[in-house]
Amino acid sequence: MRLAGKTALITGSSSGIGRATALRFAREGAHVVINGRDEKKIATVVKEVEAVGGRALGIRANVGSFAEVNAMVETALKEFGHLDILVSNAGVFHHESFLNMTEEEWDEVLTVDLKGNFNCCRAVVGPMAAQQWGRIICITAISGLTGYPNMTHIAAAKTGTHGFAKALAREVASSGITVNVIAPGLVDTPILVNMTEAEIAAFTKAIPVGRIGKTEEIAEACVYFASEHAAYTTGQILNLSGGGLI
Repeated sequence: MRLAGKTALITGSSSGIGRATALRFAREGAHVVINGRDEKKIATVVKEVEAVGGRALGIRANVGSFAEVNAMVETALKEFGHLDILVSNAGVFHHESFLNMTEEEWDEVLTVDLKGNFNCCRAVVGPMAAQQWGRIICITAISGLTGYPNMTHIAAAKTGTHGFAKALAREVASSGITVNVIAPGLVDTPILVNMTEAEIAAFTKAIPVGRIGKTEEIAEACVYFASEHAAYTTGQILNLSGGGLI
């Protein structure tokens, strides 16, 4: 098992990519911290992790809150004694034209999708540096590598995260910490309810492999970045879009 003995905090893991990653990590031997805002969904994923033989701790916290993130990390450290892996995955999705976008919608996306990465990384880098080992993986989207209409706020947050991760990777490499990014294309997650069938069909038509992604495929990439095999890989952005962006 590639992650045996490690503890991973996976934000936004009560559903979608985060949930799939938590289950995959558990199967690879890691203890996992399940995070989200819906306590019922968190509890469900904790049970799913335990059902595959893993150990899980569920914590409700808003990653956009510096105080809540720090409290979550402190709780995880008390429970497991160490924190080795962060998958900063939590995000919100608003599909809105620029002219109709409100300041509140812009601020919410930037707070969760960009500041949330700062909050989580700021909380875990200290403990990781102290043990001279850590893996940080930020989940963004290909909208941060190319532009899509009605997603200016999301693109801004994702592109900002790419620059943040590259700079942080250089800063913490000497402490045994790697920082990498996975930028998925369209993936089969609950956010698809925010898109019409026509929009999904249009996106799918533009994907050379002929389908949208699976959460398990993103989770598998997370396992690589979290493992010893990725010790020489840092500051990278992995485009997982089925060829949607080449």
